[in-house]
This record gives sequence, structure tokens and C-alpha cells, in this order.
Amino acid sequence: MALINLTSIQPTGYTVLDDGAVPGEGENVAIGVDRLLHEGDAFFATAGSVGVIIDTETPFAKLTQIVEKIGFAIVDFPAFADGRGFSLAVRLRKDFGFKGEIRATGPVIPDQALFLLRAGFDTVETTDARKPAFEAALERFPAFYQTDFGGQLSVAHARHTQGGQITEEQRLSRKAPERQREAS
Repeated sequence: MALINLTSIQPTGYTVLDDGAVPGEGENVAIGVDRLLHEGDAFFATAGSVGVIIDTETPFAKLTQIVEKIGFAIVDFPAFADGRGFSLAVRLRKDFGFKGEIRATGPVIPDQALFLLRAGFDTVETTDARKPAFEAALERFPAFYQTDFGGQLSVAHARHTQGGQITEEQRLSRKAPERQREAS
């Protein structure tokens, strides 16, 4: 598997815990939403950074109970045509101000790379064969007609405020992760 970094955030290395397994002292782990809700605060005291694996059918209300405690989120797309994962990422960023890493897993495709980035994803797990296509897709469009979750300036705004020119800083603003979670 290849890990595509959409932003310059430092990707989290982690172990997915099987049911019943306990984390080692300080170990970065990822578990499902229901188990994390069941485990309670003691789980966070033992593990290092705790991430949650979110499937696209997870009710957003479940995340409200744990979002301030987690260090990263993994959104597992069941199919490339399932757009609910994009909505989950946007809501994590906008509604909760989540600053940790959001990773996409599952059958996402290179054509979705910029949409993933603009929805708030930081990293994507994909096959090694798709890595070059993902990297090329990230360079495909330098500007957008809509703002994104982080307020990137749209083409229309740039035209009206700077005589139609988009600066290099604005074009590259998608690479500036102002949301790196503070070290605990």
C-alpha cells in the first residue's frame, strides 16, 4: 500500500487493534467508533495517539462524544461512488474544528484527489500502482471556482480583489496545514 500525503501534515503511524486487544503503553492505535465509545476514558490513558475508524454509515452524532479525544480519523470508503466520507471530513473540520489527520481508505480513485483535499483529508491509502496518478491529479487544477472548507480564495474572489491574478501563495495554500494537532 502507498500513502499519499495531500497536505504537508506528518502522517500518523498506527496499529489497528483487533477486538479484545489492548494497546501497549504509548502505542498509536486505531479502533472502530462503537468500541471506542464502549472503552471509555481509561483507553485514552494507556494508548498513545488514538484514532477512530469511521465507516460511511456512522451517524455523525456518535462522533460528537469522542472527536475532542481522538488524534486522527480514518474514513473507510466502501466504494469510490460513496460520497458520505467527504461529508464526514467536512463536518469534522467545520463543525468540530478537528485539527488531527483525516485519512481516506478504501477504493478511492485518483480523480477524487483534489476533492479529498478540499473536503479536509490529509492522507489517502491507495495501491502502489495508483500513487503516480494521485500525485499527478493533485497538480491538475491550480485554482477553483468554489471556496473549500478552509476558505481557500476562489477564482471569482481573486479576480475582484487582485485584478484577476491568483498569487502563488494562494495557489499553494492547500499545502499549508494550519490544523496540526498540538502535542499533548
